[in-house]
Amino acid sequence: MRLLTHNMLSSNIKGVTNGFPLRIEAEKMVEKQVDFNADFLKNMFSKIDWNALFGAAQAMGYTDLPAEVESSMLESDDFLRKFHHALLELHLEEGALICPETGRRFPVNKGIPNMLLHEDEV
Repeated sequence: MRLLTHNMLSSNIKGVTNGFPLRIEAEKMVEKQVDFNADFLKNMFSKIDWNALFGAAQAMGYTDLPAEVESSMLESDDFLRKFHHALLELHLEEGALICPETGRRFPVNKGIPNMLLHEDEV
């Protein structure tokens, strides 16, 4: 699961008001090469919750992202490459996503998050 996907997921358990961002508990992480596309990154920048991406990258052991950003940084090739690596090349293969409010664990197996809810959570 890419951190791009993680940035779009939240816990939809009944009664949860703060289900984003899901905390990452990584057991296995892999890096997969992806072609660099600066235009894609520039278009995605405004759609990304930076604090969630920064925290997820830290949880995966990637510490090269700055804690705070501004749109002028999109002119820096160095920044774009770090953003690209965190967003698209870091993959959570095995582990869990954890609801920040309830602590409910959603398993991630073979890179696929299982976000199915139990009957009492719907």
